[in-house]
Amino acid sequence: MALSSMAMASCSLLDVEPTVIMKDTYYNTEQEALYGLAGVYGVMNNEDFYGSNYSIICSLNDDLSYCRSATATYQIQILEHSAGSIEIYNLWVAIYKGIKNANAFMNAMQDSDLESARSYYYEARFMRAYYHFLLAQCWGDVPLLDFENTNAQQLQIAKTPQYDVLKWVVSEMDACLNELSEDLSIAPSRVTRTTAQGILARVCLFTAGATVDRGADSADEYYKLAMNYSKAVIDSGLHRLNPDYSDIFIKMISDQYDTEYRESMWEVEFKGNREDANHWTNGRIGELNGLQSSPSGNYDKGNCNYAYAFYNASLYLWDLYWQTDRTDDENALPRITDARQDWNIPPYNYAGSTLVGPYGGSEDGKTTCTAGIDKTPYVYSGVSTTDDPTVGGGMRNCGKFRRETIYEGVRSSPSLYTQINFPILRYADVLLMYAEAYNEYYKAPTEDVYDYVKEVRDRAKIKTRPFSEYTSYEAFQSLVRNERARELCFEAIRKYDLVRWGILVEQMRKYAEWTLDLRWSATGNTAAYAARLASIQERHIVLPIPSIELGVNPNLEQHPLW
Repeated sequence: MALSSMAMASCSLLDVEPTVIMKDTYYNTEQEALYGLAGVYGVMNNEDFYGSNYSIICSLNDDLSYCRSATATYQIQILEHSAGSIEIYNLWVAIYKGIKNANAFMNAMQDSDLESARSYYYEARFMRAYYHFLLAQCWGDVPLLDFENTNAQQLQIAKTPQYDVLKWVVSEMDACLNELSEDLSIAPSRVTRTTAQGILARVCLFTAGATVDRGADSADEYYKLAMNYSKAVIDSGLHRLNPDYSDIFIKMISDQYDTEYRESMWEVEFKGNREDANHWTNGRIGELNGLQSSPSGNYDKGNCNYAYAFYNASLYLWDLYWQTDRTDDENALPRITDARQDWNIPPYNYAGSTLVGPYGGSEDGKTTCTAGIDKTPYVYSGVSTTDDPTVGGGMRNCGKFRRETIYEGVRSSPSLYTQINFPILRYADVLLMYAEAYNEYYKAPTEDVYDYVKEVRDRAKIKTRPFSEYTSYEAFQSLVRNERARELCFEAIRKYDLVRWGILVEQMRKYAEWTLDLRWSATGNTAAYAARLASIQERHIVLPIPSIELGVNPNLEQHPLW
């Protein structure tokens, strides 16, 4: 099987030369073993996986974002997908390729005398479990492949029930913990022990969720595990919140690591924009889900590289920042107070306009914006975001992974891919997972648990109502769920939060009501695009098994919802 050209530069896997693992070929040197490990991780930095299909296309239609394109490129963007949709098949294949690579590499390491063989084996074993978790999360019941595939007959196996897959994932990941490195110098490119603990908390929360059929098993068992795993990360003292929220993503955009705070615990890495063979990965982060920018040929002058901006932030997300959970004195202020709102939903893109204002091309603020060159304010009823910070709440582009050249560090031609990394796990998520798991297990928070949520909010430079207002299970649950939206939007997490909370369909159908809001409905076609998500059905809780797979595997059956 061909390995990806990932590399190993200090803590990165992004410069390894391509190589091949053949049957009965084992690794004779540490460097060769590292090449094999790169092949286990390498499937993720592909367009069919974290480069686009999982991170954006199959995960960003939720209550916080919607596809703003009049003619969606992929069927799933407007919930018209089926078992024949290519984006779903490609993601399925990419994940199973990762499992195949992990199984082959694990078999090789079992027979290796290399000093690193044992640690590499467990790292690959964790990755195999992680890939199975993504399959169970997205598809429900799926074939579990805990062996190397040596012939076609071995691939023709039936589905394993979702809960059985998830139980197996928890067991496998837990078995790896004591063997995984505590050395953060390999992070965030590779998995460390605290990373594994954080991911285990995520898996356990999903397993405890409303949509998993656990039979007679209690959800509390998994809430307790999620609580313990996430608390282990907190107690390690190895990770802290970066005081500057925007800096987390600026580092990902500029291809840097946070070695001071270690908030970004695990990232999928991408290298270059494919202008030449030495800068070739398959990442479309920021191109598909960034700020609209089309410099009309003036690429050497543009302040933001080319981006389609297929996704807008919803008016619901806007109001989570603007209204929900704010203190009374903050609600009285006519300005944005949450630092995350300005970064995640900025008041401009680079589409171009004839407006005059501080986002123009000159310091005196009197130069009109040139199409695609300068920051362009949003306009509604003749009022721009330069004058009113609330303008365009439901029509703003997702800004978390913006391609502004001041951060990306290069001006590139259109339709080239990006070097922007994508976060899999952040410490802020760990804090919020612990708070949620504690509240679900004990049915009430403590002030110490409340303080973890407040820590996240303090970083956002917003005030928090006193603990006395959140002492009930319901009130604290609402706070944590809202905080996860404000903190983790656009990071391929929200959709699966809604799934495990059992409210995906209920929440998405609210688009029919939300898009009648005059702040949204009068802003061109954006409300019409968003309203398409109100057509969601129960079957959309899972993805359909690709029809191609059903055709080649007679033992595989379609999900009953499809």
